[in-house]
Amino acid sequence: MCEKKWGNVIMKKQVIMTLVASFVISGVGTAFAAEDADSAIKFDGSFSVMYRTQRDNDKVGTAPNTVENGVKSTFMLNVDVPLSPNFDAYSRLIYQKINSNYGAFAADYIYNTTTQNQSSIDEFGLKYKNDGVTYIVGSQQLTLGAGLAYDNWYIGQHALPYAINIKGKVGATNLNVIVAETNYQAGIENDKFYVLQGNYDVSTKTNIGAMFAHVSYGKDTVVEMGEPDNKFNFYSVYATHKLTEQATLSGEYLVSSAKSDNQGFITNLSYKLDSKNSVGVGAYYVQDQTCINDYNGGCMTTSPNNNTTGVMLSWNHKIDKNTSFSLADTAYTKIKASSYSGGGSDRNRFSATVSTNF
Repeated sequence: MCEKKWGNVIMKKQVIMTLVASFVISGVGTAFAAEDADSAIKFDGSFSVMYRTQRDNDKVGTAPNTVENGVKSTFMLNVDVPLSPNFDAYSRLIYQKINSNYGAFAADYIYNTTTQNQSSIDEFGLKYKNDGVTYIVGSQQLTLGAGLAYDNWYIGQHALPYAINIKGKVGATNLNVIVAETNYQAGIENDKFYVLQGNYDVSTKTNIGAMFAHVSYGKDTVVEMGEPDNKFNFYSVYATHKLTEQATLSGEYLVSSAKSDNQGFITNLSYKLDSKNSVGVGAYYVQDQTCINDYNGGCMTTSPNNNTTGVMLSWNHKIDKNTSFSLADTAYTKIKASSYSGGGSDRNRFSATVSTNF
């Protein structure tokens, strides 16, 4: 009796699973076959493998001139599901593995306390577009200004903030309002930040922008990052200018409300050699209190590190329309011998990356 009963249950579960699978496959197939491309479920993503080596002159806990090498693989899959003509759901699946040596990728990998690999759905939420305004609500990556104050390169579990992100146009100015809160692991008080930013095309060659952000740190971030206060304001101006058809100059200047060590700038010149190759050279000077810190990831800046000054070189080669190979080299020195949360060592970092988009 018992065996027959469980056999019937298992059979019913298999029938139900088959029907559900058929429904899902049928729905996805119908979406892809739809004449209206806007109604189809959209998939895109990337896969990259990076080799990196870095030399630290005086990193805490290591011998002078310590060299660390590592390999990192990252897979990302973005899914966009139209719910109505103006309403979409979005999500992102990531998988990352530090193939060797955590040290060479300090703070670049996703949050994980036990292993060198992890997968998670780290972006998810809803998008709504109406009358030229886009509303995004959910877990999402954010860039403030040109990235000097905050450019969330961190991925995975507890990496991305929950945010209400509104983008629109007032006259000729692109405006963006953001209200965000971090998504830290249980028991850690979250940070909050509020942002108003916008940019404007002065001409077909020049775009200028400005950003204001206010951050209110939770008590855990204040302790972890050694912050001198729990509230800061950030102000920045940024611009890009097309010098020629091949050359583009960009830069950002930022100041924060911290009492000291509160200024920074970064500039970059990119040059397109031909249809497949481009190079870049940049310089920066970023003091200690010029970025929004994350409890898990540290300084969320597009610069190589705060409390440092240095130069950046890069070369990118397009193998085909979806695949590229790039080299990058950064060398920087500390501005001050000690800092709250910035660079603690003079450093040279070199990376080689192969990446493909799909």
